[in-house]
Amino acid sequence: MKSQSKQINFEGHPIHVGIDVHKASWQVTIQPIGVVHKTIHMSPGSPFVLQEYLMRHYPGGQYQCAYESGFCGFWIQEELSRLGMVTKVFHAGDIPTTDKEKRQKTDSRDSLKIAKALYQGDCESIYIPQREQQQMRSFVRHRERLVVDRQRIMLRIKSHLYFYGIEAHAEEIIWKRDWSGKHIKWLEEVAQHRNDWTLISMLSELSFLRKMEKGVLLQLRVMFKREKYQGALNLLRSVPGIGFISSVVILTEIGLDFGRFNTFDRLGAYCGLMPDTKSSGQSEHVGDITQRGNTRLRSTLIEGAWAAIYRDMELRLCYESYKKRMPPQKAIIKIARKLLNRIRRVMLHQENYRQMIAV
Repeated sequence: MKSQSKQINFEGHPIHVGIDVHKASWQVTIQPIGVVHKTIHMSPGSPFVLQEYLMRHYPGGQYQCAYESGFCGFWIQEELSRLGMVTKVFHAGDIPTTDKEKRQKTDSRDSLKIAKALYQGDCESIYIPQREQQQMRSFVRHRERLVVDRQRIMLRIKSHLYFYGIEAHAEEIIWKRDWSGKHIKWLEEVAQHRNDWTLISMLSELSFLRKMEKGVLLQLRVMFKREKYQGALNLLRSVPGIGFISSVVILTEIGLDFGRFNTFDRLGAYCGLMPDTKSSGQSEHVGDITQRGNTRLRSTLIEGAWAAIYRDMELRLCYESYKKRMPPQKAIIKIARKLLNRIRRVMLHQENYRQMIAV
């Protein structure tokens, strides 16, 4: 007598899948409706392996997946979506977490938290940019890293000179944020005269980084000459304090569609310019600027605000007024929010910014 086995059919039923992503493996929690969750370990983790497992054990289901944003970027979301699975990416700070889960953190608990948040609808997915925007964003961030590397080697060179008591006696050699050809020529002469191979090597590294940085900047200018970005670039540059680099940071980090932020507060929170607030009963406390948000946008807007107060009389007057009741560092953050509001307005209305002229 032959035994018959009947496989459960999940046709039309949602299957919620929480993924805790690591480089070598994935921890996956599967939460079907009305069925006890199941956690499995996938090594190596792969969208195709996950699809095969789900189709074999939960045939016909409507697969919905989610994972935390982080080092792995958005390629997993793109691959799973291409395979027909609705996939969301959550901000780690938005996933509901109990105190016990914070103190007893494991990969299994993390994947279970993600699956529960997806199942209960407690977490909002973050915005996932198109592949072109991701690539341009990576290129702009690469330029930032080159700038940081160049500044580091410049500090090492100054430290090396101080270690050996080498000073520039010529009055025209003044150490500034960037070094002119006069600085480099003097350093090369010092290195050759002292037969200082350490300084020669560091100057070679500095020269390489400056060439790389210049090449990336030239490529960015070519990329943003395209018709798709030229209009938005001109709109942003019409705002006082916003130059080419600030514009490309804003466009690559936010994108062309400012309308996806239905309020200014949502845009301000994304840029990290909103304060932390605590309200209980009759008391309400407004704290310092939040640590959450896009740090690149925050620093770009604050840097732009420092430039804008010297170009826009209205912002200058606001800054002087704020300074009377708070430190300059807090006053400039308020100016940065005003600057962001101007940016949002010109992008939504597609009109250049018209600066008020003092009479």
